[in-house]
Amino acid sequence: MGKGRRYVRRVLRAASRIGVAALTSLVLGGIAGTAVHAAEPADPIGPQVVGGEIAQQGEFPWMVRLSTGCGGAMYTQTLILTAAHCVADLGTGPNRSVTVTWGVIDLEDPNRVTRTSDYIHVADGYYGRGKDWALIRISQPINSPVLKLATDTSLHNGAFTVAGWGASDEGGPQLQYQLKADVPFISDTQCASAAGYAGLVPDEEICAGNWTSGGVDTCQGDSGGPMFKRDANNEWVQIGITSWGVGCARPQKPGVYTEVRSFADDICTAAASLGGCQVGGGVSVSYPGSQDGTVGTAISPVNHTASGGTAPYSWSATGLPPGLSISSSTGSITGTPTAGGRYRVTVTATDSSSPAKSGITFYSWSVALAVSNPGKQTSAVGTAISPVGHTASGGTAPYSWSASGLPTGLSINSSTGSISGTPTAAGTYSVTVTATDSSTPTRTGRALYLWTVSPAPTPGCSGINGSDVAIPSASTVDSAIAISGCAGMASTRATVEVHILHSAVHDLVVTLVAPDGSTYVLHNRELGSTGGIHQTYVVNLSSETAEGTWKLRVQDLYEGYSGTLDSWALNVSGGTPDCTGTNDANVSIADLSTVTSTVEVSGGCAGNASKTSQVRVDIVHSYSGDLVVTLVAPDGSTYLLRDRAGGAYADVHETYTLNLSSERRSGSWKLRVQDVAFGYTGFIDSWKLNLGNGNSNG
Repeated sequence: MGKGRRYVRRVLRAASRIGVAALTSLVLGGIAGTAVHAAEPADPIGPQVVGGEIAQQGEFPWMVRLSTGCGGAMYTQTLILTAAHCVADLGTGPNRSVTVTWGVIDLEDPNRVTRTSDYIHVADGYYGRGKDWALIRISQPINSPVLKLATDTSLHNGAFTVAGWGASDEGGPQLQYQLKADVPFISDTQCASAAGYAGLVPDEEICAGNWTSGGVDTCQGDSGGPMFKRDANNEWVQIGITSWGVGCARPQKPGVYTEVRSFADDICTAAASLGGCQVGGGVSVSYPGSQDGTVGTAISPVNHTASGGTAPYSWSATGLPPGLSISSSTGSITGTPTAGGRYRVTVTATDSSSPAKSGITFYSWSVALAVSNPGKQTSAVGTAISPVGHTASGGTAPYSWSASGLPTGLSINSSTGSISGTPTAAGTYSVTVTATDSSTPTRTGRALYLWTVSPAPTPGCSGINGSDVAIPSASTVDSAIAISGCAGMASTRATVEVHILHSAVHDLVVTLVAPDGSTYVLHNRELGSTGGIHQTYVVNLSSETAEGTWKLRVQDLYEGYSGTLDSWALNVSGGTPDCTGTNDANVSIADLSTVTSTVEVSGGCAGNASKTSQVRVDIVHSYSGDLVVTLVAPDGSTYLLRDRAGGAYADVHETYTLNLSSERRSGSWKLRVQDVAFGYTGFIDSWKLNLGNGNSNG
């Protein structure tokens, strides 16, 4: 995103030619509309990630884009608040030269709403330092929520949100899609201590950004857009207006924003002369986020709330998927979708005042085609399967079919949706079957299920049980495998491959029971993945006769969660053990830092990793919601494990299951932890990697 005042890139280039002192004079006296007070020479730097991600449609419904190359926010339904430097060259007075785009995150979206300015008011006394605000009146109202202004400093702390269509790296182009990011508060004293920031105007400007490491900032093209956060009532409040800064996302070069609480009264006075001051923030409607559904499946009710007007509210909606409706008195959407597609939904709340005030929220709703799901499939290497068929409804026939994750040796017919063939590799596969209809634009639907392929029968000494066994909470269940034709004693390195689906594996005790009743505990209430257990255990069974009925016993010790014993396999003659590695060395995680911890996997672990490899992570941190945790493979490929989930005093103790079948097992694996928000520290306590048995099958 970008602080992209108009001409900022011209200013940066000028800095490299004429130096800071001359540039300061040029900026303050010679370039209309430029808000840079002083700039460092434009030293060569590589592209930077300024920390943004694409906003969701309707997430910030009061955001607008101006044809001047700036952003802004709806102050009332006819007035837009932006930065003075975005329109200073146009001056105060009637003006029809600015185009306003509203209602989309994609500036090329055909559903965008545009308006033309009819009057501009530049803050009285603005001359390039402080007072960087302006109002633009548009020719016709927009039925938009409005962003209320802060009137005190109670929210001047923690992190703020910024958004806009500016550049995603310094000197880069402005963007088609709206980005958003969070930036931490920085005090005036600290901000003014940065080189190039001596001109900061306290009480008129507020600073934010990652002081130590940079990496998150507004940039060229984001000027005039709001900096905002939620108040105690969970309503968005504008704290600042993107104004200026040295470069983009550089360390100790924060973004500077107009401090709107200092100008709230002045803005209101100016607005009153242009049609009306913001009153109580107007009507604000809650945003439920993008929605998904499936043809023929009733939705969970989607509720909305309104604030800022006079209750009760009446509700209406346009663009709903066929089969859904909204309650006019409660704002709750219910029903069963009858047609697939992607829908743009607008929900309006109208209050009981006279004249009535209204507010809206809008978001996308994707309805997938209904695709039949055949359920879990089992087969064996070398044995042709009976064809598995699929059907689709809720779209326009004929349908085209595709599939991913199929066991090796199987394929899907693109016109009929039938899967056939002969499996050639054992393992448990996650299959996704997709149907695409013949409409324009096309609509799709999916069915997801597991497919377990057992090894080709090995005479005597191995077996698999792929039958699902339900594990009710607080219960004990058994699953049996009969071994026959395998003379003598079992191996010192027998293997037991276990696949259990369960939400709380720390409730489970998993035991191998030999034919004579001897027991071998495999898993004893250890913490693990919420997805279950996918692991091969190596067990010394040399004291056991190989032949007989072996059992896998699963005990769920507590009420609350249930699961399924998906499949298990036994090789009493000895199989290939899992390849594992652990790093127990503590690694400190400083605030706003990135650290790594390495597990070396030796060349003796040949072959590719498993489809159900597991990464056990234990991190102690005061605010795990600040953390991004990533597994880095030896070839540099990355696998995101955790993206700023959790919250205060929530350490990370989790096992993640990953498909690493495209990765070689041997080499240096790294756990990368990024602390991306200001305020807290912690440390990597330990982590463990289990890459399976090298067959990349499960």
